[in-house]
Amino acid sequence: MGVNFPISPSSLSEGFLTNVLEKTPFGFALMNGEYIVEFANDIWLEIAHKTRDEVIGKKFSDLFPETGEQIIPHCENVRKTGNAFHAPEFSIKLVRNGILQDVYFNFIYHPVYNESGNFQCFVTVAMEVPEMIEIKTKVKEDEERLRLATESSHTATWELNLLTREVIHSHYLSEIFGYGSDELVSHQQLRSHLSEYDRIHVVEKAFEEALKTGIYKYEAQITDKNGVEKWVATNGKVFFDGLGQPTRMLGVMQDISERKKSEILLKQSHHQLNTAMEATKLGTFDMDPESLQKYNFSPRFLEIFGYDATKETIGSNILEKHIHKNFIKTRAEALREAKETGDLYYQTKIVLRDGSVKWIELYGRLLPPANGSKAYISGTVRDITDLKNFEEKISASEKKYRFLADSMPQMVWIGEPDGKLTYFNKSTLDYSGKDYNHFIDGNGWLEIVHPEEQKENLRLWEKSVKTKKPFAYEHRFRNKHNEYRWFMSRAYPELDELGNVTKWVGTSTDIDEMKRQENQKNDFIKMANHELKTPVTTIKGYVQLLKKMRGDSEDKFLVNSLNTIENQVNKLTVLIGDLLDISRMESGKLPLNKREFSLLKLVTETIEDIKASEQSHQINFELKHTTDVEVYGDKERITQVLNNLLTNAIKYSPLATVVNVKLYVEKNHAVVSVEDFGIGMDGKELKKIFERFYRVSGDDEETFPGFGIGLFIVKDIMDRHDGKIWVESEKNKGSKFYFSLPIFTNL
Repeated sequence: MGVNFPISPSSLSEGFLTNVLEKTPFGFALMNGEYIVEFANDIWLEIAHKTRDEVIGKKFSDLFPETGEQIIPHCENVRKTGNAFHAPEFSIKLVRNGILQDVYFNFIYHPVYNESGNFQCFVTVAMEVPEMIEIKTKVKEDEERLRLATESSHTATWELNLLTREVIHSHYLSEIFGYGSDELVSHQQLRSHLSEYDRIHVVEKAFEEALKTGIYKYEAQITDKNGVEKWVATNGKVFFDGLGQPTRMLGVMQDISERKKSEILLKQSHHQLNTAMEATKLGTFDMDPESLQKYNFSPRFLEIFGYDATKETIGSNILEKHIHKNFIKTRAEALREAKETGDLYYQTKIVLRDGSVKWIELYGRLLPPANGSKAYISGTVRDITDLKNFEEKISASEKKYRFLADSMPQMVWIGEPDGKLTYFNKSTLDYSGKDYNHFIDGNGWLEIVHPEEQKENLRLWEKSVKTKKPFAYEHRFRNKHNEYRWFMSRAYPELDELGNVTKWVGTSTDIDEMKRQENQKNDFIKMANHELKTPVTTIKGYVQLLKKMRGDSEDKFLVNSLNTIENQVNKLTVLIGDLLDISRMESGKLPLNKREFSLLKLVTETIEDIKASEQSHQINFELKHTTDVEVYGDKERITQVLNNLLTNAIKYSPLATVVNVKLYVEKNHAVVSVEDFGIGMDGKELKKIFERFYRVSGDDEETFPGFGIGLFIVKDIMDRHDGKIWVESEKNKGSKFYFSLPIFTNL
């Protein structure tokens, strides 16, 4: 409420009250209702940085234009309500020494009333508080420095009220848990991001311990708001009240995910290293490169040298004590090279205490000094006794193999997985007159192959290497007298358990004599074909003439005899043609007249021709395609293929009466199948069916008539058309032959 003064404000300029107000230790001033200053003591003038003449009788807003807008609204409220205005640490802007500054005061504006209760003036009390503000400013600055320090070091701060569980935290703590920096996160939310195991077994245990010791510390795994797994580390302190009860906690938190990942990787690396060391049974040691003294022996190292790591200790000169005398120079040379290269490696024999001998392999690397220590060699030692014994057995076996290979009259050669030939036996060198190095350099072996066969030789060899299929080729080799002889070369891949080629083993057998006999046979076939053609043609002509003259004769015996002669002559003509085809095939001169034609038309015409001469079987044809099928090839030769399959189907099914033929398309290939229900074949016969001169036998082991060259010719014709032929068969149930040709496309 307001104060009633017994005297007017003007009477205060003199007298006792004036002296009292002048001597007060705080600023004191009076303002009338028009905000004109009527009195101000020295301290008030000092605070305002004004003289008395500058102040008395002047309007407050003129004296302090910087703060008039701040103060006058408060004074109006004081006049209106009669309640004093208290403003602790009130900031106003004042010009001091020509500079506009923020100045802090404890202000009181109090209304004064006369005896009649009418407003008379404002009493202004002002006390500047620079020290308190400086302290608070310093605290605020220190808090800002702490905030900057913690955020720059990626450290979050927090304070937990243990009574209310209310938590106050820095912005960075929100970011650690995946929230926005301006989001406040509750203590319960923070706990919810912990893994269940770490919450129970790590954090809660650390909390219980902190209530006893005052120190709160743990590392735990969290999953942040975005589902990212992280590791955090917390350090805190518990504060207790006068009764010893915990009231609050203060602490810091850091995201240690990267460090934890490194620690986990390091542990995994150590585990993998230890696992590898155990798996390879390596012993480890360290060595001074100057004194050669060894230390830090692993248990496996001691075990290799015949010591018990649990009971025995050894000196630093263990290797010198056990090294075999024949390897002292080897070790010295390895140590000399290690000083130049930084790598130590050698193999040596050692003699154990019981007199037994072992082979060891020692490897080490010079490591640079670290943390003030000297450079040292860190190394491993491995027991390679079994390996050395195995190598000796392999070497002895290889010597024996080479001896046997060199004793063979055949040429023997070995190649790498990529086809490069690396070994030739003595017979190869003796035959060619070349030295070993000449053969293994590049394709030196190819020089002895006849020029006409070199290209095909390489093509087939590269194909075998690529497909991992056996190699076979007949070619001529030049001997040391510059004469060519025929050889049959075969090579087979040696495969590991994964199906990878480890090496190729090949032989070349002299077949020159066999080739000469074969050529003589072929010459005979050509001559016989030529000599037989004329009389057969003559016989056929006379038979046809007799049939024309006596075809309507009532002498049935004569008519049947003429038909029989004509059929046999036709078979003989086909046989002669087959013999001629074989001769042409072997010389590479089998003629092919390729063009596009209808395979459907060819199949139907061939079936009709067979039906005209063979009435013993019914031939059923099924087209399993919606349109005609065009192929590209020699129509006469493909007719020869189908004719051979049909006549064989009839011949080898004497007790059956049906042959089924189908034409269909599969994967851009036209496929024709011929199925009979005759004697069939077993697995052994199926492997040989397309070989030259092979003939199938019946149940009574009696071979069916024929030379066994028909399917051999069929196979060759299909190969020359980029086609395929195959068979499915079961003994006594029949056979089903297939052949396929690429469908003709008019590009």
